[in-house]
Amino acid sequence: MPHHKAAAKVGIIADELLQQHLIKSALMHFGFNVVLTTDPDRIKDNPNLATEVDVWIVDIIDEDGEHQDWLDELLVGDIPVLFGMGEAPQRHCETYPRWEKRLFAKLKELLSDHALVIDDEESLHELEDHAVATNDPLPLPTMFQHVTLGKPAEHIWVLGASLGGPDAVKEFLDALPKGLPVGFIYAQHIDARFQNALVQTLGRHAGITMVPYNEGHQINTGEVMVAPVEFEFDFDFNGRTVSKKTPWPGPYGPSVDQVMLNVAKHFSNRARYILFSGMGNDGAEAAVKISRSASTIWAQNSESCGNSSMPDSAVATGHVSYIGTPRQLATQLVNYLQTQWIV
Repeated sequence: MPHHKAAAKVGIIADELLQQHLIKSALMHFGFNVVLTTDPDRIKDNPNLATEVDVWIVDIIDEDGEHQDWLDELLVGDIPVLFGMGEAPQRHCETYPRWEKRLFAKLKELLSDHALVIDDEESLHELEDHAVATNDPLPLPTMFQHVTLGKPAEHIWVLGASLGGPDAVKEFLDALPKGLPVGFIYAQHIDARFQNALVQTLGRHAGITMVPYNEGHQINTGEVMVAPVEFEFDFDFNGRTVSKKTPWPGPYGPSVDQVMLNVAKHFSNRARYILFSGMGNDGAEAAVKISRSASTIWAQNSESCGNSSMPDSAVATGHVSYIGTPRQLATQLVNYLQTQWIV
């Protein structure tokens, strides 16, 4: 299992039961430990309920000021307090992923590095130790026998992942035969210090070439370019990578949503997307926006994920057309290419 710090402990005080439930669900989605969920009257009358927490989320309407005293006490305490997230949208609403991500971003600000659970060096070492070549590659269809590798790819597939992603993406890549007429961009939430280790670990056994981000690079057939953690990139008119020299928007690096949107903007109907294991909901917002142009979006199934929050969020948008294990996704890709490819 990936190694990470203990999850931050959160207390929720809300006067609406539904709001309590939606906030709690969102926080658990991001790996927080919700230790207390209560209404303001209960906590006002039973101050001992306030078990040790790292942060409070308070969502109440106090028009007559009856809660002012204990609220003042809460605010002058040592524990940070998040106010005013507003009413949570229902899970099926298009605005839900944005609200959920905003909640996470605000908590991340309050808790600094306590909040985001990502794969680290230890989990990559574990992946390397267990990487055995038992996942035989699928056969290459005869129609692709003469594909020239190393030339700019006509079709680009974005692979988005977070916690548990390296395991899943490695299994997916190892199952692909060498010679498929596609290029990949891999957006993985990971500590920036371990990007090179990620490239090396995932490149072993795969019939696909892993490459780090390089300025002015075109995505080539038969290669996987790993998106940088530190800065956002886009594409010029010729499809070459261009750094925007600014951090990714939102709480993650790289932002899977933004990678998807930037790829969609440049490559349009030449782009496809697969969301793998991960905590949170990165990718769901882009799935909603991109789907308006009838794009292909797939996701890893819950049962095979190290953490299924991220692909589940995408599936919940209603815009995912195929769900499977990493190997099933690889098989689906090979089959899809055979039916879609114009030789």
